[in-house]
Order: sequence, then structure tokens, then C-alpha cells
Amino acid sequence: MSPKHAPANSFRARLGKPFAQPLFWLLPMLAILAVGVVGTALYLGGLSNPEKHFKDFPIAVINQDKGAEVAQADGKTKEQNLGTDLVSEFADKAAEDDKIDLRQLTWDEAQEQLGRGELYAAVVIPDSFSEDTVGLVEGSLTNGNAARPQVTVYTDPQAGSLGTRLATSAVEPGVQQASKKVGEQLTASIEPAEQQAYNKVLQQLQESQQAQQQQLSRSAAQGGPAVQQFAQQVQQAQQASVEQIAKELSPTVSSVAKDTLADPVQMVSEPYHDLEEGTALGMGAFYYSILLLVVGFSGSVALNLLMDGRMGMSPFEMGPFFKDYPRAVLPRPVGFLMKWLTFVVAAAPTSALMMTVASGVGMPVPNGFLVFLLGWLAMSVVSAIVLALISVGGSVGMLLCLIYLVFMGLPSAGAVVPLQAVPEFFRGIAPVEPLHHIFTSIRASLYFDADPQAGLTSGLVGLFVMLVVALVVGLLGGWLYDRFAGLRGGDGPGKHSAEEDAHAASGERHHRKSADNPPAHKGAHA
Repeated sequence: MSPKHAPANSFRARLGKPFAQPLFWLLPMLAILAVGVVGTALYLGGLSNPEKHFKDFPIAVINQDKGAEVAQADGKTKEQNLGTDLVSEFADKAAEDDKIDLRQLTWDEAQEQLGRGELYAAVVIPDSFSEDTVGLVEGSLTNGNAARPQVTVYTDPQAGSLGTRLATSAVEPGVQQASKKVGEQLTASIEPAEQQAYNKVLQQLQESQQAQQQQLSRSAAQGGPAVQQFAQQVQQAQQASVEQIAKELSPTVSSVAKDTLADPVQMVSEPYHDLEEGTALGMGAFYYSILLLVVGFSGSVALNLLMDGRMGMSPFEMGPFFKDYPRAVLPRPVGFLMKWLTFVVAAAPTSALMMTVASGVGMPVPNGFLVFLLGWLAMSVVSAIVLALISVGGSVGMLLCLIYLVFMGLPSAGAVVPLQAVPEFFRGIAPVEPLHHIFTSIRASLYFDADPQAGLTSGLVGLFVMLVVALVVGLLGGWLYDRFAGLRGGDGPGKHSAEEDAHAASGERHHRKSADNPPAHKGAHA
């Protein structure tokens, strides 16, 4: 039997002819290609090279040094604060480019900013810095115990392991340069210090020699001329050898000690906060934020598919169950609000259960009620964005959600890599990315005692602004579609392009409207 006269219920008649059309194969492959390329470019482009994009990394320097008497090249001493010199050199190094936002603070000010997560590191110069530095020269001459001058770098482990490593690597070059500059002063003071040590030994030898000469002169005076002449010869010999003896006895700085003095400052890194167990090395707030994003995204997509299926806008399929339900004709804004409000209702117990499970597996959850409210708000905002983009863009809206919420959201969150170490593009879009605001508000609640200045206020404001924008886009876009294209599911002015092609090929004059489905089946089909 020829294809022209094939039975209506034949396999080919039921399938139609999409497989012979190139676009049937090309469109899904192009979609996969686009997602792969765009995702790689955004995700790896934003996170793969933090050192290259380093800019305005907030670091504080605190000088507590009390100063000390420092030997000068002319042999004199001068009251100096080597900590101030160290800060000056560190600031000069930071000013060479815009990588570091260096803040010269008191320790109290630095503690406040560390407590709000505003600093990634604080460099503290102790009050004994100058004394330890000067003592290092003296210890090198006397072989005594001398403490090597050190600075302590307090890092914020709640910024994550990468943030801590970046902070240390940002501080280290400045400390090294400052150390070498201080080392130049110490190296210049070596010769005067050695000369002072020589003079001291020489003075002691001369005083001892003078006492011996006086004793010898008194003894020679009791003898004859021969004895006196011998005494004079002895005195001349002692006078000639005392300087040589002083050179041999006076201490000098060894070559090993000179190397230490050339780069004297030791940098010690310590965490400002001790992380609690269950914080995932400081990344727990980010992981929880990702969970909220994923649940809001995937939950909204699932809700949209299920509700569209039940309203007859698309086939309802679950496992082997497949059915076309009768179409419910609703204005698009009404459908958008109905779906979003359904998600909001479900998001409340979901947020509570997520927080309970997180606490149950060991994650510390202080300010539990606030974390519950933030989770509820975060998922509701993400849902509004997803449903608005789907409402306006249809199936393409899901790809837009993936790009906007995930591929653009992860690099701009400021969690995996600090915002100061990502490309300018991602720093620019961070204020309009929900994940960034979810993370800052959740982190403030979990780690910074819900301090409004630790990102809680800015996170809440950002989420509420994006919620309003998403609702406006979903409602206004749906209203415009209804006005110019007809109600979704109703008889509108537009025509389904596939049906137009099929009708044109068969010569049919009757056209179905854009949203028409085939007649609803009365039963379920496997």
C-alpha cells in the first residue's frame, strides 16, 4: 500500500513527518551547543584565574610598634619607629597597582570590620617590633638569644579557603618588600655596631694595659736604669699589640646573620575566627545558598510543567501515564500569579524542613527563624524570576534561567572566588544576581550574628527589588501577550506554524488557532 493511502492509525500517520526536516535535529543540538559554550565561557571565565583579576582586595594594616633606639651609619643612635617605616613601604607596594584596598586602622577598628566580613586580612605589627629588630643586630654580635621581628596576618576563614589563600598571597609581597627595606637599615647599621663593639673591647684592653703599665712603672722605679729601660720596651710592645688583640677579640656579624638581617621580618598567618564544625571550611553558607537557588529553580520548572499539564496546555506525562487534559483558558497574568503563589505556599514548609535537615547533619544554624525566613524569601524570589522568564520566553525561558541564575550567578556570588578577584563584568552584574544577595544575607545570619552591616541589609534589599521586578515582568509581559496575541489556550489571532504547514500541504482551508490542542483523550495512554 502506498504511503498516500496508508491507514490513518499507521505508525507514519501518527508520527507525521518531523524526522525528515533538518530543524528537527539541528535545533536541539544547537541548544546543547549554546549551553555548553555559554556555560563554559561564563563559569570558567569568571572563576578560573582569580590572581589575574585581583582588584581592591580589602586588607588592613595595624601598627602597634612603640619604637626603639636604632644605630645610625655615623655611629650615633636615633629614636625610630620601624613599624611606621614598614607600613610606609607596605603602602607604597600596595599603591603600585589597584590590587589591594589598604586600610590603616587601629586594632579595634580592624576587629569591627573583621567581625562584619569586610576585611579578608589584617596585618598587625606588634609593639615590640622595633626593639626586636634592634635586638636582632645586638644578638648577632653577642651570640645571645634574639627574637626575630614578626608581623601577624589575621585572615578570615569564613571567607573560604580560597579567600584565605588569596589574602595571604596578597599580603606577602608587600611584607617582603617592606622587610627588605628595613633590612637595608639594619645592614647599614652592622658596620657602626661592629665598630662600637671594637671600641668597647679596645677601651677595656687599654684600661687593663694602663693599669698594668702603672704597676710595671712602680716596680721599675725601685730598680736600676736597666730595669726601667726593659719596662719601657714592654710598654711599647703592649701598645703596638693592643689594637690587633682588640680586632681579634671584638665580635663581628657572621654571613648567615647578615642574610637574616637583610630580610629580617617574619610573617605569621593566623585565623581571626576559629571555624565551628559543620561549616564546610567556611563554605557552608554558600552551599546552603546554592541549595536554595536549585530548589527555587528546579521546583518552579517542575511546578510549571505539572500545572500546565493539568490545565491542558501541554500533555501530562508521568512515567507511563500520558494524557491530554481539557484546556483551561486563563489570562496569562492570572496563570503566572497562580503558579507563583502556589510555589510561595510550598516554599514555607520547604524552607523549614531544609533548615531542620541542615542542622540535623551538623551545620550550625544560629538565628534559626531568620534563616527560615531568608530561605523562604530566597526561593520565592528565584521562583518569581523563573516563572516570569518562562511566561515571557516559553521554553527558551528555561535556558535563559540557566544562564542567568547559574552560569552568571555562580561567578558573581562572591563566595567561591571573592568579587575582588573576578572579572569586572561579574563584579558589575553582582547587584542584579539573586545568588549574590542570597549568599550575603545567609552568610550574615550564619557567621556574623545577623549583623545588618555584614551583608544582611543589602541582601534583603536586593532580593526584594528583584522580586518586584520579576513580578512586574511576569504580569506586564503576560498582559501584553494577551492583548496582542490572544488568551493562552483560547482562540487568538495567531496560528500554529506547524499546523499551517500541515494544512497548506494537505490543501485544508480550516486553520486551528495558536493554542489549540487536539481533542482531549478520554483515557490515559501508555
